[in-house]
Amino acid sequence: MGIINYLKQPFPKAENKWRIIIFISLFVSLFLIIFQPFNINLFESKYKLLILSGYGIVTFIALIINLLFVEKIFPTFFCEKNWTLWKEFIWLIWVIFFIGLGNITYTLIMFSNMNFNLHNIAVFQIITFIVSLFPITILIVSKQKYLLRKHLLSANELNKSIEIEAKPRSKNRLIRFFADNEKDFVEFDINDFFFIESSGNYIEIYIKADGKIVRKTFRSTLKRALDFFKDTREVMQCHRAFIVNSKKIVRTYGNSQGLRLELENCEIEVPVSRGFVNSIKGIIN
Repeated sequence: MGIINYLKQPFPKAENKWRIIIFISLFVSLFLIIFQPFNINLFESKYKLLILSGYGIVTFIALIINLLFVEKIFPTFFCEKNWTLWKEFIWLIWVIFFIGLGNITYTLIMFSNMNFNLHNIAVFQIITFIVSLFPITILIVSKQKYLLRKHLLSANELNKSIEIEAKPRSKNRLIRFFADNEKDFVEFDINDFFFIESSGNYIEIYIKADGKIVRKTFRSTLKRALDFFKDTREVMQCHRAFIVNSKKIVRTYGNSQGLRLELENCEIEVPVSRGFVNSIKGIIN
């Protein structure tokens, strides 16, 4: 696999950002306190450990700003469905650069004899990259490979179950789905239902009508949509933005983000996020 194709591979967004923020912040503080690189060991002060711990606090604040606030402000750009390995690298480079700016600002506050100039900015950026880039790169690559192997194995296991298990049609049942305004609605048999995708304040329902799969758009939420299928076991949530009819699954594929479902006579693949993999396994098996 070429380097370009490798970087285009899907990459999962972190599910527990607080864990990452706390871990990296503690790592920075402990690394500087224990190893004291970049001639820090020559620095003498009775507040030395406290000052060094401050760089961990700077990292903590910078990570909160970027991982929590910035990603929330631009949800479309950071959508996991389109997130790849190269985007993760570029985003982390920006985060490291942001932390570097925070580090030099903190240093200027703590040491009044230091000047704010391009040379010092460059020095602090280099130091921040040295401390951060190598462990983060190792973390990204190892995580991507581990999740890819795990989900490929899950996909293979599920495909064996799909091949063995016959998929009888569900008992005919009419579903009448109403939009938020309680006026717009669509009516369909459960056997003609494929999946629902949520997008902001709207959902898109994919059903078969007149021999082809069509899309119906309504103002509603995924949580509300689930209520219309509460007595239908084969319909389940498989992703924070998707509901799927498990009777329509003909094959599963694995990537580092999770599983993807190929549905009967449907060109669109439905993603399965990591938190719903076991649920999909359970209902297929």
